[in-house]
This record gives sequence, structure tokens and C-alpha cells, in this order.
Amino acid sequence: MLTVASVLNRERLDRPRVDPCAPPQVHSAQWLLHMLTGALDELDYGLLILDAAGYLMQANQMGHQHCTTQHGSCRLQDGQLHARASADEPVLLRALTQAASGRRSLLKLGEGPHVETVAIVPLSNPLGGRTDGAILLVFGKLQVCEALSVEHFARVHNLTHAEGMVLTALCSGDDPSAIARRFGVAVSTVRTQIASVRQKTQATSIRDLVRQVAMLPPIVSVLGHDTAH
Repeated sequence: MLTVASVLNRERLDRPRVDPCAPPQVHSAQWLLHMLTGALDELDYGLLILDAAGYLMQANQMGHQHCTTQHGSCRLQDGQLHARASADEPVLLRALTQAASGRRSLLKLGEGPHVETVAIVPLSNPLGGRTDGAILLVFGKLQVCEALSVEHFARVHNLTHAEGMVLTALCSGDDPSAIARRFGVAVSTVRTQIASVRQKTQATSIRDLVRQVAMLPPIVSVLGHDTAH
């Protein structure tokens, strides 16, 4: 049975060992594919490449997580992508069919608190024309601010541990009252910490502060990679 995990594991076994000091001209297409796959794994957007029938051709780490977690909007069965909610299945199939003929779609899949936004994008051949109906599926981010990016942002701006925890809570959508309840401190203490964070980061408001962090490039955890398999 073909699954995302088996595809990823097979690709890792097939990846050649390459001398990083070798001149660029000796780098093969396989080596470039290996490097591109590694780069895609660092993104905190889930990516799947499917054929016109919805069968998996390639996935990055976050794409793998979206399809294997029980809260994900999609799943793989025998290597073919399906919506986890039965009501979403015809919506997804219609979008894949439209993508195979060159049309893009933006879908909302899932139920209740587990709704995900998914982009369905037809892929084009760099030499012109279609690539046998290849389709890129892009999942929305699992969180506004990726945890390691927030941690490094805090270090760069010399935030204290408490200020870093407050920043993480703000990026999760908590207001000062909720943060105070979570950490068992006075709201005035939280407001003082927020003022200090804004001063250190030169943010004009809490919204501006969260925007700064949300726009950071992702630093995906190596531990997260390992536990995804």
C-alpha cells in the first residue's frame, strides 16, 4: 500500500550521498532533487504534489503531518488523496478535476475547530504546457507563528523568558487577561511585559508585534521532522 510515509522513506533511501565540496558541474539532477526536497521540508506550509487522479507523487514534511493527523482535513488511502469529512469529498474531487484542466481553487475543508484552508494549484511545465495534469495542494499554516521562529525572534531582541512566553501567548491569539490567567499573574504584570516587548522590538502595537513574528521565515524543528514519521 502506498502511503506518504512509505514514499518519503523510499525517497530518503534513494537519495545519493554527495560530496558538498564537489564542483557544481558534477551535481546531478538527483542531487538537485535531494536539495529541493530538503528545502521544501523546511517550510511550515504542507505541500502535496498529486497526479490528475489525486494520487500522491511527492510531499514535504508538513504535508505528511496534515494527512496523518486525525484532525487533518485530508487523508491518504492507498496513495490517493481523500477528504476526511464525507461532505468535503465531492468538493475536493471537483477542485482536483478543475486543476487538471488549469483552474486554481481555494477550499475550506474539515469540520468545527479543525477547518483548514487548502489551495489547489495546477502545475505548468517550465518548457511550456501542462505537466500531465500535475497538481500542487498547499495547506494553510497550522499556526500563525512557528514556535522556533518565535523563540529565535525573542533571542534576537533580548527578551526575558517571561517576555518570550507572553509573546508566544499573544501570537496564539490570547489577550492580556487570558495570558494573566494562564500564568497566574496580575493583568498589570502582563501589560508591563507587553510594553517591554514592544519597546525592545520597536512594535507600534500588539497587532504590529504579532505581524512582525508572523512574517518571520520558518525554522522548522528537526525534532518535529523526526517525530513526523
